[in-house]
Amino acid sequence: MPLLSNPHLQTLLSTLLKKRSTFLPVAFRKIRLDDGDALAVDDTTPRAWLGGDPIALLVHGLGGTARSGYMVRIADRLNRAGLRVLRMNLRGAGAGVRLARKTYHAGCSSDVRAVVESLQKEAPNSPLFLAGFSLGGNIVLKLAGEESLNPLPSLKGVAAVAPPIDMIECSRLLSAQPFYDRYFARSLRIQVSRHQRMFPDLPAVRFPKVQSLRAFDDAYTAPRNGFADSLDYYRRTSALPLTPKIRVPAFILASRDDPFISAASFEGLPRNGTIKVVLQQHGGHLGFLGWDGAGGIRWAERRVAEWLIVQARTRVFERAGFS
Repeated sequence: MPLLSNPHLQTLLSTLLKKRSTFLPVAFRKIRLDDGDALAVDDTTPRAWLGGDPIALLVHGLGGTARSGYMVRIADRLNRAGLRVLRMNLRGAGAGVRLARKTYHAGCSSDVRAVVESLQKEAPNSPLFLAGFSLGGNIVLKLAGEESLNPLPSLKGVAAVAPPIDMIECSRLLSAQPFYDRYFARSLRIQVSRHQRMFPDLPAVRFPKVQSLRAFDDAYTAPRNGFADSLDYYRRTSALPLTPKIRVPAFILASRDDPFISAASFEGLPRNGTIKVVLQQHGGHLGFLGWDGAGGIRWAERRVAEWLIVQARTRVFERAGFS
């Protein structure tokens, strides 16, 4: 469809288009962190699942939660294929808003590691797969790159959709898109205000009149998380330098017309058989609307789920002694 070649239409429609809610049985889990905060995680386990069977951990993007539409839809696909699926709320998001005095940021891979390590203790023989979306994609790729020096034995694959792996360039692109820039900045300021009301003893934040994501990161994200400023934050949290170190199979899906994700950042990644990069001409940001071949219009969600399922089944066959 010609209209779907418009990246802004793809980006907006993917959020606005709703369908009947998918019901997933959920066990609520609370993962405690070393600094006293905790994470809220939704755990959906198929009835036939046994210890040693595959697990997928999904990580949402900026402004999202474990209950975001794409998280629920992909969890449903994976669950029906027999995978146990956990959808984590990043620190301070969703159901975890009252559990954490700190909030998440683009480099909080240690929080995802905490969930992975918890699962490793609980199901040490289960192959584990990560999938992250937008900001969550940067986080899971960063963790997978760090894993080369600090191993996670259960981690067997990672998928990322529209990940901002070059945060500096993505910030530049976003600043040239005032609509999106103001939207994210306004949403995050509302989130911080809500968080402040829950933890009134935390230092008050004074935001500048300019509503931009970079101004927000200078005023809040950087100082609250030990970064000198927004530029230092972007430099130190970008997954790009770590992505070539990934040792497990990795799948990255992005579009060249994404309004604020730099497609060029994926061009130089090694094509060594470990990392598979799919760059579509059209798709916007987390849009990817179009016929999926199975009666739906969200073809990227199907493709990511199928990649994870293939990887999971491959590990099951290997464990059973088949090559």
